[in-house]
Amino acid sequence: MTRRGSLVYYLTGWVCGSFLLAIAVWLHALARGGQPMFVSKGAADLLTIYFFCLTFGWFQSIFAAFFLRRIAIYAKFNRSWQWAITGAAVWPILIFVLDKLGGSATWGPNSSNNGWTLFVLGAMIVRREAIWIAAPAGALAALVLFAVNRSFARSPEMGEAATEPSDDRKERKLQRKKKRR
Repeated sequence: MTRRGSLVYYLTGWVCGSFLLAIAVWLHALARGGQPMFVSKGAADLLTIYFFCLTFGWFQSIFAAFFLRRIAIYAKFNRSWQWAITGAAVWPILIFVLDKLGGSATWGPNSSNNGWTLFVLGAMIVRREAIWIAAPAGALAALVLFAVNRSFARSPEMGEAATEPSDDRKERKLQRKKKRR
């Protein structure tokens, strides 16, 4: 799973995507004069929002990173701006869809949808703040994911992962064998 960087890619999508979305929510709330989580202003509020984004936004972040990677592979994107534009489109669309799925469910302590809350609550919170803030956060997250994906991409010369540490050792072994002959 880690040979092509999948674990790193999706972990980056979750951690960085949540952080960038937390910054977007925090800045939007400060710009409109409100406090998003009703705690102190400043860094403590940003960290609180980031905690909630990590807790309730994990599904949308990983799902958006998955869709972004599939679209980029299918469309053969190899430039960062292509990833950024796609990320700016994927994140708000996904938040809109998850918000609609969550909004149609009945909520309450005796509801059978309590497990579903973990999947859609992050999107519902972002949608209530402003859906457009997901676009710049998605674009920036896509740029980070582009860098991660590119660093683990297959090298055309080697036929292996470009960052695999054993490539040099394999090449040196082959050179030694050729010298012995």
